[in-house]
Amino acid sequence: MTKHRTYATGRRASESGQALVETALSLSLLVFTILGGADMARAFAAQLGVQNAARAGAEAWVTRAATTDAQAIAYATDELGRIAGVDAAAATITVTHTTGAGGESLVNVRVQYTYRTLAPWPFVPNTLSLDKTATFRNYP
Repeated sequence: MTKHRTYATGRRASESGQALVETALSLSLLVFTILGGADMARAFAAQLGVQNAARAGAEAWVTRAATTDAQAIAYATDELGRIAGVDAAAATITVTHTTGAGGESLVNVRVQYTYRTLAPWPFVPNTLSLDKTATFRNYP
């Protein structure tokens, strides 16, 4: 018969080591999940920021708050810069003017931004290309 060392709580020494290993594995999985969720939330916020920036630039043009393409781009850049972790200077913003099917004047603001994750995740791309265009009717 083999003797096992026991603690005052009645547990064997091998059971304490097992609990430590289980805790370490559980905590590492928990941290990994929390960081992955935070990165996904950042990507979603960047996506919304790109969409809002395109809308802000187009809205500034049609409300006459911006009278030049450069001013509309500045409005879009300012809106994108409000998102934490997004470098608005790294975005590509273009303004084009088109004519709709009914002859109406349209303004198109396109915002392109490349989102980068906080850490390189396995089996997941580390960059995400975000591209949104807002088209507003330009009333005379």
